[in-house]
Amino acid sequence: MFDKTLKYYNDILKELFEYVLRKYDVNLNNTVLCRPKSGADLRFPSDEYALLRGPEILLTCEYRDGIGQVFTTAPRSFRGRLRDVLSLDLNYIRNASIFHAVMNAVLKHLGLIDKSEHCSGEEPKLCGYALYIELLSKYGQDFKVLHVGYQPSHIEHLSKLLHDNLVVTDLDERLVWSIKYGRPVIDGLLNKYLIHHADIVLLTASSIVNNTAWEVLNHAYMLRKEIVIYGVSASAAIYLLNNSGILKVKHFCPYAK
Repeated sequence: MFDKTLKYYNDILKELFEYVLRKYDVNLNNTVLCRPKSGADLRFPSDEYALLRGPEILLTCEYRDGIGQVFTTAPRSFRGRLRDVLSLDLNYIRNASIFHAVMNAVLKHLGLIDKSEHCSGEEPKLCGYALYIELLSKYGQDFKVLHVGYQPSHIEHLSKLLHDNLVVTDLDERLVWSIKYGRPVIDGLLNKYLIHHADIVLLTASSIVNNTAWEVLNHAYMLRKEIVIYGVSASAAIYLLNNSGILKVKHFCPYAK
């Protein structure tokens, strides 16, 4: 049986996406094309990054002149109509990945979002320093962060700023209880308990695609924690949720295009 919170948010996102399509008079019979793409194409600086170490793959979807990308653990090729995308059961990751990548592509085409393609080259490494500067300028050094998802450059820079005030979690069993830049990587299954001790929750966008974000988001929102989602995978979802007023979250993804 699927979690009620998961179903609620997935149903809401479908309704919000369909509303946008109708508002902008988009023909639901228009087609989209999706295909998996190797992370090696992005020329990341090290194999510490999720797309190179696995199991996540970059799924790329095209709609007119819009390109949308997401991280997913269940990639598959897809060619179909927008109405077919709206009929997908989002409780399954293979369908949710297509849905979010298509949303990114369509909203980029419509000019509603400006970030729908993953950064490349040295940019993921620069992202960590950009996050360090942004948090330091806004909050100083006296705050606690729960960083959900291991992004090497983020942890490298934030560990220097926050030390023991940085808690890192991940669901990848190969990472759990390892030490990264002086910080232990804690099992992501403990997120809802760790939220209580954080001022800011930094949440990987791919968790929205793989259906593990909603319990964390719901819990953090009820506890009035500041929520920042990082990564390109959830660009469209963040736009829709923020504009509907259902959730208010910040998006950090400085080098996506």
